[in-house]
Amino acid sequence: MKIAKWGLGIVGLLAVAGLVVLYVYLQATLPEYEGKLSLAGIRQEVEIIRDSYGMPHIYAQTDHDAFFALGYCMAQDRLFHMDIVRRAARGRLAEVLGESLLPVDKLFRTITAGRSVEEIAASYPKDSFQSMKAYADGVNAYLQNHSGPLPIEFSILGYRPEPWHPTDAVAVHYYMAWDLNCAFEHEMLHAAIEQKVGSRLASRIFPVYPQGAPTIMPEKSSALKTLKTYNMARSALNAVGGGASNSWVVSGEKSQTGQPILANDPHLGHGVPGIWYEAHLISPSLNVSGAYLPGLPYALIGANQHVAWGFTNVMVDDTDFYLEKINPQDPGQYRYQDGWEEMEIREETIRVKDGREVKYRIKLTRHGPIIDTVNDYEEPSGTALAMRWTAYEHLKAIRALKGLNTAKDIEDIEKAVEFFKCPGQNWVYADDQGNIGFWAAAAIPIRDGFSGALPVPGWDGRHEWLGYVPTSRQPHLRNPERGWIATANNKHLHEAPYPISHYYAMPDRFIRIQEMLTAEEKLGMDDFKAMQGDFYVILAREWVPRFLEALEGTLVSEKEQLAASVLEDWDRIAGAEQVAPSIFHAMLNALIENTFHKRLGPELYTQYLKNKYTVFNALRNLVQSENSDWFDDPSTKSRETFEDVVRLSFREAIATLEQELGSRVRDWKWGELHTLTLRHPFGQSSKLMGSFLNIGPYPIGGSLATVNPQAYPLNNPWEVKNGASLRYITDFANRENSVRVIPAGISGNVMSPHYDDQVKLWRSGRYRPFVLDRASVLGDKKYELNLLPQ
Repeated sequence: MKIAKWGLGIVGLLAVAGLVVLYVYLQATLPEYEGKLSLAGIRQEVEIIRDSYGMPHIYAQTDHDAFFALGYCMAQDRLFHMDIVRRAARGRLAEVLGESLLPVDKLFRTITAGRSVEEIAASYPKDSFQSMKAYADGVNAYLQNHSGPLPIEFSILGYRPEPWHPTDAVAVHYYMAWDLNCAFEHEMLHAAIEQKVGSRLASRIFPVYPQGAPTIMPEKSSALKTLKTYNMARSALNAVGGGASNSWVVSGEKSQTGQPILANDPHLGHGVPGIWYEAHLISPSLNVSGAYLPGLPYALIGANQHVAWGFTNVMVDDTDFYLEKINPQDPGQYRYQDGWEEMEIREETIRVKDGREVKYRIKLTRHGPIIDTVNDYEEPSGTALAMRWTAYEHLKAIRALKGLNTAKDIEDIEKAVEFFKCPGQNWVYADDQGNIGFWAAAAIPIRDGFSGALPVPGWDGRHEWLGYVPTSRQPHLRNPERGWIATANNKHLHEAPYPISHYYAMPDRFIRIQEMLTAEEKLGMDDFKAMQGDFYVILAREWVPRFLEALEGTLVSEKEQLAASVLEDWDRIAGAEQVAPSIFHAMLNALIENTFHKRLGPELYTQYLKNKYTVFNALRNLVQSENSDWFDDPSTKSRETFEDVVRLSFREAIATLEQELGSRVRDWKWGELHTLTLRHPFGQSSKLMGSFLNIGPYPIGGSLATVNPQAYPLNNPWEVKNGASLRYITDFANRENSVRVIPAGISGNVMSPHYDDQVKLWRSGRYRPFVLDRASVLGDKKYELNLLPQ
């Protein structure tokens, strides 16, 4: 007995000792935020003051040193994040994550083959490349000088990151362009569904935009196989895709302060660490603070002492797919008009974690790389799918971002627009002279005689791009009479002289923003904060009365009557403590399945649900028409109507909620279903790693298209997967009133106090200061690190 007790005691002591050793090791991975450090590459002393949330304010005497120090700081806080993103864009994930990522590597190597990272970087102006090099030197200085172990992710995977190269900034840009692209998955899916149900039915569930919705401007196939790899990449990288956002600005005449106020909240995939890195750079040409992509030297979203700006996705159709006829006698040739043309062949070698090398061949036509062999790795025969993407010609945003970061007025901003084409973004901006503006900055192909919504013949020469819509002809506004501008990924013009997109977001957010902007004669900072936190469900306002009308006289049980009564009394705000949002959203899920599944079948239905905006834009139009064939079940003799589908969906929703939350209606609180967990890449599938690295779960309100969006996957409810990746508001009357917040924290190191120190602020709709003046910086100083020339 004593021996057993002694044995248990020894095991316990060993376990405690192991935990102590692990804790000490993990603490050693934390970077040094304080002290003095001499580094090769620094030209003059740099002062790095970090605030109470760990954000660096970098004071440098040269621009070079500012970028160098930014690279150093990002490496301190986000090294693994940076390395995974550049590896994804360069097709090198299998090298560290294993063979399962081979299809993703092949996909990225193929879609970037149209123009390589190095080719694009070689076209950059000298000053852009110099800023990228200074940044890279800063990253490498950290790698060379950090004395402790690197973040635990590197130890788990068993590798050390390679030195950062200046061209890695282009790789990061390529990755973001892919993440925000709407056409890749949409057009291949459209083609596959048209093959299944025919063009008439398919056209009704791929609408460009709901009929009558408001605009920004006043007034089985290889395709499906490729789509699966594309979605595999999104899942592996926790990239939701498409990108949706809000941005609005009011002029001095519309604000309580007499000066412009600007707000922006980009909606991207949630995770930890988050997408954005916050920093403030002060140098001879810079005093800019904002949201940076780890890997890039300039702020993508933010403000300097003269201007402020925000971005939302244009949702532009910047990609077309071409069916190429392959020469049956020579698979290296494809048909173009009256002859056969030679494909360009590139031989790739992909290293795998087990030490193997996998050979992979990429073929390119005049339209771009052949993409539909990334799964089967076979020689294409008959026809093959080639992709043309504006990124091959227009991935040059670094030059535009420099212009934005250093702009002194609205004129400088609008000059910079010319150089920002991919990924297409709606710019909303203001300056300290009282001007406000908007520009849809995108590479919009000119298509003659075809829309680009579906793959087109590549052999006839009749579907070529005729250049791009000039910047001056793209939608833009300056100082409109109404005194406000808003964008929410909605349609730009009622009747555009050229097609811009087939993938606009649901109009709900724009409708609600417009309502709030026009509800008061003048608006202030508190109004803007309330708007960014708004959970009002426009879709419920439209559809709940229709649902109740369809249900009238059909409610049998007391529970059904109570649930319908809760819906009827609902104020349409999706609060976490409310019951009605649970009933409404459970009905939505059932309504979607009962409308689309029976004709699409399980495989296409699952893929279709990944495009939530397309689903709801289509459903909106179908609900307006009521008697669409999509509501009819082809397996029955009778013809089902919208009302039939609503009644069935209501009964199924009640059953779902009973199963998930119990038999009492009052227990069906939205926050019990609808939760948020910020997941680390290692915490996606491992519960053990998730308990250590994930943040959450938290009950949360909101919906798919509330202004404060809390969107869940339609094919896997209810966990929130994307939403506001950043919220910021700039007050030009008093810049010290400006505010910001991100969902998690600055650091990607789980041991850092700044790993999750903004979660409570973000969840509760609160903010922290967004400052540009030194007095405010010193007032919130927590750490100071001085970098000295060696």
